[in-house]
Amino acid sequence: MPMPMEYRQASVDFDRFMEDLKEVSMLSTSHQAYTMLQAVFQVFRRRLSIQQSLDFANTLPPVLRAIFVSDWDVAKRCGSSAPKAT
Repeated sequence: MPMPMEYRQASVDFDRFMEDLKEVSMLSTSHQAYTMLQAVFQVFRRRLSIQQSLDFANTLPPVLRAIFVSDWDVAKRCGSSAPKAT
């Protein structure tokens, strides 16, 4: 089986995505854009069940998928990130 094109093009597609993200968010550097992307993914992931997270990850291009699941501690699961009322 040949290598899927999405893997062959992964870095080019990711670089293009990061440039677009940096521009639309009016950030100065790709480091800032990456940190923002990582934060959004982590907060979003915490609000989903594991199955919903995996379903979402499967819709992402390879590098974004890797960022989405990076450092994922499934013990810190689903639910709001807001503190619970006592």
